Amino acid sequence: MADPRKKIDELRIKNNMTLSQLAGALGLSNTSVYNWYNEKNSMPTVRVLEDACALFGISMAELFADVDCDRLNPKQLELLELFSKLSEEQKANVISIIKSIISSNQA
Repeated sequence: MADPRKKIDELRIKNNMTLSQLAGALGLSNTSVYNWYNEKNSMPTVRVLEDACALFGISMAELFADVDCDRLNPKQLELLELFSKLSEEQKANVISIIKSIISSNQA
């Protein structure tokens, strides 16, 4: 999956925001945001990605499309866009269903 941190950073810079200002706008600690860039495995949660999209006025599909266009096909972009509109409970259900489908295909 594409790394959305690059697009968030581009948008942050374009909007003349410091990392600290971004953290404040997303309701996060400075350390949380700094860790995205300093720790290889530190990634924003889906909720934070949604909040970043709302902050910058873009969709989840746009967040991922510019980062790694070649790897996301139209169906994947559509799925991301639709997924972003679900409640947290619905998202958890969708993820559970997908995991179940994958595990049954591997059996």
